[in-house]
Amino acid sequence: MEKKTQNLELVKQTRVIAIIRAKDSAQLINVVGALQEGGVRLIEVSMTTPDALRVIGEAVKTFEHEAIIGAGTVLDAETARMAINAGAEFVFSPVFKPEMIEICRRYSTIAIPGAFTPTEILKAWE
Repeated sequence: MEKKTQNLELVKQTRVIAIIRAKDSAQLINVVGALQEGGVRLIEVSMTTPDALRVIGEAVKTFEHEAIIGAGTVLDAETARMAINAGAEFVFSPVFKPEMIEICRRYSTIAIPGAFTPTEILKAWE
Protein backbone atom coordinates (compact mmCIF):
# COMPACT_ATOMS: atom_id res chain seq x y z
CA MET A 1 0.00 0.00 0.00
CA GLU A 2 1.30 3.45 -0.93
CA LYS A 3 2.54 5.55 2.02
CA LYS A 4 0.07 8.36 1.24
CA THR A 5 -2.82 5.87 1.36
CA GLN A 6 -1.56 4.42 4.66
CA ASN A 7 -1.27 7.89 6.17
CA LEU A 8 -4.75 8.85 4.98
CA GLU A 9 -6.18 5.70 6.58
CA LEU A 10 -4.48 6.64 9.84
CA VAL A 11 -5.98 10.15 9.65
CA LYS A 12 -9.44 8.65 9.11
CA GLN A 13 -9.06 6.10 11.91
CA THR A 14 -7.54 8.22 14.66
CA ARG A 15 -9.22 11.55 14.00
CA VAL A 16 -6.81 13.16 16.45
CA ILE A 17 -4.08 15.44 15.20
CA ALA A 18 -1.94 17.43 17.62
CA ILE A 19 -1.28 20.96 16.43
CA ILE A 20 1.88 22.53 17.75
CA ARG A 21 2.91 26.13 17.42
CA ALA A 22 5.16 28.34 19.44
CA LYS A 23 6.85 31.72 19.41
CA ASP A 24 10.16 29.89 19.76
CA SER A 25 10.84 26.59 18.01
CA ALA A 26 13.74 25.51 20.23
CA GLN A 27 11.74 22.99 22.27
CA LEU A 28 9.31 21.75 19.62
CA ILE A 29 11.22 18.52 18.91
CA ASN A 30 10.85 17.70 22.61
CA VAL A 31 7.12 18.45 22.33
CA VAL A 32 6.81 16.13 19.33
CA GLY A 33 8.63 13.44 21.31
CA ALA A 34 6.32 13.84 24.31
CA LEU A 35 3.22 13.69 22.09
CA GLN A 36 4.52 10.59 20.33
CA GLU A 37 5.33 8.91 23.66
CA GLY A 38 1.80 9.75 24.79
CA GLY A 39 0.37 7.87 21.83
CA VAL A 40 -0.31 10.71 19.39
CA ARG A 41 0.78 9.61 15.93
CA LEU A 42 -0.35 12.58 13.82
CA ILE A 43 1.41 15.85 14.57
CA GLU A 44 1.03 19.12 12.71
CA VAL A 45 3.65 21.86 12.91
CA SER A 46 2.02 25.22 12.26
CA MET A 47 3.77 27.32 9.64
CA THR A 48 3.27 30.30 11.98
CA THR A 49 6.08 28.84 14.12
CA PRO A 50 9.56 30.30 13.53
CA ASP A 51 11.77 27.78 11.67
CA ALA A 52 8.74 25.55 11.04
CA LEU A 53 10.40 23.93 8.02
CA ARG A 54 13.47 23.00 10.06
CA VAL A 55 11.27 21.58 12.83
CA ILE A 56 9.30 19.52 10.30
CA GLY A 57 12.49 18.14 8.76
CA GLU A 58 14.05 17.30 12.12
CA ALA A 59 10.84 15.73 13.46
CA VAL A 60 10.42 13.57 10.35
CA LYS A 61 14.00 12.27 10.68
CA THR A 62 13.73 11.73 14.44
CA PHE A 63 10.27 10.13 14.52
CA GLU A 64 10.15 8.58 11.05
CA HIS A 65 8.51 5.32 12.15
CA GLU A 66 6.66 6.54 15.23
CA ALA A 67 4.73 9.60 14.05
CA ILE A 68 3.43 11.25 10.90
CA ILE A 69 4.49 14.88 10.72
CA GLY A 70 2.64 17.47 8.68
CA ALA A 71 2.41 21.20 8.11
CA GLY A 72 -0.48 23.41 9.13
CA THR A 73 -1.69 26.93 8.51
CA VAL A 74 -0.44 26.62 4.94
CA LEU A 75 -1.79 29.54 2.93
CA ASP A 76 -0.31 29.06 -0.54
CA ALA A 77 1.15 26.54 -2.97
CA GLU A 78 4.76 27.63 -2.51
CA THR A 79 4.59 27.10 1.25
CA ALA A 80 3.01 23.69 0.65
CA ARG A 81 5.87 22.79 -1.70
CA MET A 82 8.50 23.91 0.81
CA ALA A 83 6.80 21.96 3.62
CA ILE A 84 6.61 18.82 1.49
CA ASN A 85 10.27 19.20 0.54
CA ALA A 86 11.07 19.51 4.26
CA GLY A 87 9.32 16.17 4.81
CA ALA A 88 5.70 17.04 5.65
CA GLU A 89 3.44 14.06 4.99
CA PHE A 90 0.22 16.06 5.08
CA VAL A 91 -0.69 19.70 4.52
CA PHE A 92 -3.51 21.47 6.35
CA SER A 93 -4.84 24.83 5.26
CA PRO A 94 -7.52 27.01 6.81
CA VAL A 95 -8.47 28.14 3.30
CA PHE A 96 -9.29 26.57 -0.04
CA LYS A 97 -6.53 27.18 -2.60
CA PRO A 98 -6.68 24.93 -5.69
CA GLU A 99 -2.97 25.56 -6.38
CA MET A 100 -2.06 24.14 -2.97
CA ILE A 101 -4.05 20.99 -3.65
CA GLU A 102 -2.37 20.63 -7.05
CA ILE A 103 1.09 20.79 -5.45
CA CYS A 104 0.09 18.18 -2.86
CA ARG A 105 -1.23 15.87 -5.57
CA ARG A 106 1.94 16.36 -7.63
CA TYR A 107 4.05 15.28 -4.63
CA SER A 108 1.61 12.54 -3.55
CA THR A 109 0.95 14.25 -0.22
CA ILE A 110 -2.32 14.47 1.70
CA ALA A 111 -4.01 17.87 1.29
CA ILE A 112 -6.68 18.92 3.77
CA PRO A 113 -7.99 22.36 2.80
CA GLY A 114 -10.45 24.45 4.71
CA ALA A 115 -13.81 25.01 3.08
CA PHE A 116 -16.93 26.74 4.36
CA THR A 117 -19.48 27.31 1.63
CA PRO A 118 -21.08 24.49 -0.37
CA THR A 119 -19.24 25.76 -3.46
CA GLU A 120 -15.85 25.70 -1.71
CA ILE A 121 -16.55 22.22 -0.38
CA LEU A 122 -17.52 20.94 -3.82
CA LYS A 123 -14.47 22.53 -5.47
CA ALA A 124 -12.18 21.08 -2.81
CA TRP A 125 -13.70 17.62 -3.30
CA GLU A 126 -13.30 17.84 -7.08
